[in-house]
Amino acid sequence: MTRQRARAIVDASPLTPAGIRRVVLSVFPRRHDYGDFDLADLVTELAEFGIATVKPLRLLMKKHRRQILIDERVKMPRAETLYLASEYNPAGVDVHSNTSWYAVPGLVRQAMEKEFGWDAVIGIQEVRPQGHAGQP
Repeated sequence: MTRQRARAIVDASPLTPAGIRRVVLSVFPRRHDYGDFDLADLVTELAEFGIATVKPLRLLMKKHRRQILIDERVKMPRAETLYLASEYNPAGVDVHSNTSWYAVPGLVRQAMEKEFGWDAVIGIQEVRPQGHAGQP
């Protein structure tokens, strides 16, 4: 009997909020790890698209990594930069270069949008019942 490799064991493990954070931060720079976001909603959203283990998430994030980083480098108007810095978490905004970057949930949702399309990702959020956590 052959022994299973460590990578195969990790890849076959089910997704958890901590697992999502670990996978995303292994692919993207650490500056994306800001804010205290609940990633439990992402587990169910990813499961809707058939991503229930670590390996498909890792492959999804690797596939769209370059395009997401290019999207982040787009310069914003100065007024938009100042608005984001004052209204939201200033850790994700660089007011000197007029750019911003996504936190972990934003990175995952951007990759989902690039893979499955905007309508599919929004459709998942609209189908949820009103009493679901994270919904107003």
